[in-house]
Amino acid sequence: MRENFSAIVVRFAIFAAVCSVGIALLFAVFSQFRYEKANTYNAVFANVSGLRENNFVRIAGVEVGKVKKIAVQPDSTVRVEFSADESVVLTEGSRVVVRYDDLFGGRFLALEEGAGGVKKLDRGATIPLSRTQPALDLDALIGGLRPVFRSLNPDQINALSGQLIQALQGQGPTIGSVLTQAASVTNTLADRDRLFGELITNLHTVLGSLGDQDAQVAKAVDSLSTLMATLQARKQDITSGIRGADRLFAVGDEVLRRARSPLKKVVDQTDRVAGTVLADKDFLDNLINTLPDDYRIIGREGLYGDFFTFYLCDLILKVNGRSGQPTYITLASQRSGRCTPK
Repeated sequence: MRENFSAIVVRFAIFAAVCSVGIALLFAVFSQFRYEKANTYNAVFANVSGLRENNFVRIAGVEVGKVKKIAVQPDSTVRVEFSADESVVLTEGSRVVVRYDDLFGGRFLALEEGAGGVKKLDRGATIPLSRTQPALDLDALIGGLRPVFRSLNPDQINALSGQLIQALQGQGPTIGSVLTQAASVTNTLADRDRLFGELITNLHTVLGSLGDQDAQVAKAVDSLSTLMATLQARKQDITSGIRGADRLFAVGDEVLRRARSPLKKVVDQTDRVAGTVLADKDFLDNLINTLPDDYRIIGREGLYGDFFTFYLCDLILKVNGRSGQPTYITLASQRSGRCTPK
């Protein structure tokens, strides 16, 4: 009875230890604990609407820290204290930007390298207001486009909103996808001209939001124009290249189709030969080591012509004896001269 009770106690202790480790891991994952050493910095913003403590700090989309503290200063600016891994180097030209993380209002701090000095910032340094940028005023943007959204289905609204946010934050791949969505919107509005009045009334809000991002929009449009001009100039080369690739793939497919059966046989026979060689590898190794000497001896014997000269030392006849055992009969033997044992 005592042994059974001890076994139960041991099992319960193991179970409790495993559960404790699992709970600790769950807390570590869902609480987003960071165990790397980090430096703390400060940044001054005019507006950090939507930014919360424990929001991520990222560089080129890679998480390098978290927002530690947000405090309003007497001059109505906002001081944001954040951490960054020790491997991250901030300089006098570094910029801090509040960006949208998703369409549900999530934010994160983006660290960027801007124009300015290259001197490394000390731990606890403050990045001034001139080198920070608040997030795009999404509420004003969406509110100004409310008449448009009333005429669209939910999928179109989500697609257009997401691409506007990415493009205006400088994170969109190109402005082309936004223009495609805009074309779809204009087609939808073709039969709904009564909405244009309300749209124009709210357009100044949208233009105000775009005004702060005009450099990025202009750069995207210029890049798109350059890309289209380059493609237009090289259209013949691109067409020829595509046709050549198509012919190459067709020929390659035919070659592989015809060679499939022979290649399969080669692979099977190679596997069989490899198995045989591996099973008798000691013999093969000895053969490879002794063949060069044997070939040299045979080469010396053939120096006098296309024949070999042999000297008879022993002539032995092998016959079957009693009980099937071999019997050796020496017919001739010489142990002098060339046949002298060495």
